[in-house]
Amino acid sequence: MQKPKTFTLGHMTRKAIELLQKYPSGLTMAQMREMLDATSETQEHFNRRVRDIRKIYALDKERKDGDWIYRLGNKHLTPAPDSGQISEKLRAAVLQPAHGRCQMCGMTIKEDKIKLQIDHRIPASWGGRTELENLWAVCESCNRGKRNFFATFNKEEMKKVLAFKSVHERIAHLLKLHIGKPVPAYALEFVSNATEPQEDWHKRLRELRYPEIGLIIDVSKKKIGRGVKSFYALQRWREIPQNHKQLIREHDRKTKRRDD
Repeated sequence: MQKPKTFTLGHMTRKAIELLQKYPSGLTMAQMREMLDATSETQEHFNRRVRDIRKIYALDKERKDGDWIYRLGNKHLTPAPDSGQISEKLRAAVLQPAHGRCQMCGMTIKEDKIKLQIDHRIPASWGGRTELENLWAVCESCNRGKRNFFATFNKEEMKKVLAFKSVHERIAHLLKLHIGKPVPAYALEFVSNATEPQEDWHKRLRELRYPEIGLIIDVSKKKIGRGVKSFYALQRWREIPQNHKQLIREHDRKTKRRDD
């Protein structure tokens, strides 16, 4: 008989649990970050640590005075399964910040007569969770185009891409799957943010073009709806050096010295 999957929570996540246990009425993310003296982390990084609580406990939240208030619920007897079903409450929470506008192409319900659908940014088949942070409101056309594009990827290959710890390797290997063909920016963005939020994933992409790394990546733009979307195509592949982060830091230092 297979044992239930277990999770190991990080230090900050455990501290957040202890804090929420002391404040059963709930706290905002900003309050928790300040009270735990976690200001050295970005807000997005800290938010992810708090959301990890859901692996072990129910984490309830309520909108109050413009902020989300988080309350610690009961501990799961077994890890909560992800059915992929989107409740009416979750659907409303996704639609509210969209304000009637497709979050992919920018077209609106009022001006363009579109209908919005709730979609997983990272597909559930690739491990994407059915939670607010992984859902967005997109029009039928964008959802269909995204679904058709993702269908060109092999699910097992994508799982391998997402397993890379280095954001540079995730971006590079995603592009390699479609070498010579344009990959939309949104695909690179969510692969970049698969394990840790990236403040500037575009910079990670540019770093892959450094001579020390040596990838050749072309950029193109296409008008979609009311916006212009970027696409990236890998033209030359080279294996990513194991010490690529060190090489990138050295390149940046040399560039800075030249600029000074």
